[in-house]
Amino acid sequence: MRPAVSYGILCDGDFPGNPDVRDRLLSCDVVVCCDGAAASFMRFRRPEFVVGDMDSLSEEVRENLSDYVFPVGEQESNDLSKAFRWICSMLRVGRGSRSLPEFSITVFGATGKREDHTLGNISLLADFYEYLHERGVEAALELVTDYGVFVPVPGSCRMQLPAGQELSIFAFDPELRISSKGLEYPTDHVRFDMWWKATLNRVCGTEVELCLSRPAKALVYLPGWSNRRLQISRI
Repeated sequence: MRPAVSYGILCDGDFPGNPDVRDRLLSCDVVVCCDGAAASFMRFRRPEFVVGDMDSLSEEVRENLSDYVFPVGEQESNDLSKAFRWICSMLRVGRGSRSLPEFSITVFGATGKREDHTLGNISLLADFYEYLHERGVEAALELVTDYGVFVPVPGSCRMQLPAGQELSIFAFDPELRISSKGLEYPTDHVRFDMWWKATLNRVCGTEVELCLSRPAKALVYLPGWSNRRLQISRI
């Protein structure tokens, strides 16, 4: 069996200060830097690719990385979206792409510096999962910060988590209902019309079960989970 390939996307927010998160970034098989993030990453090694509109990449760094820089000029999406699409194009993700080798995409540096970028980048994670899922692609997809991890909810699912683990759920569909087991505060009657509605919860067993009333974009946030992968199984 071929080993899974790990792709890292480094945004130009706060560079990982948590040593475990930084080690995760540096251990990725392929790192795609969003534009100006390349300057920070160059303190450790060269990225495999630099993708974006290049509006925040200095001429010095651009010349130093000339063989690794791939400008994408359109302004309809941000640099994180461009980096994600770049990876998908390398993998040839499209209709009938179920035979792709196993891979993961982890987003780093997506928070900090500007709150509007932070909120936009976090919500994009749900879009990225939907894009892959619609094309029949299953991949581990996470957004990691110094303080925790955001993971897309792949529909009704179970998660193995330790008792006492803090957990927040974010969804982008006011018609969605999520019934839950294994949480201190059940979510059965939550209407997801505001981001705060299912935050600051806590695991009260060893397994959390979420049952979604309909397909929808949703994320789970786990504080203190930056150096581990969340195991999720569909139900």
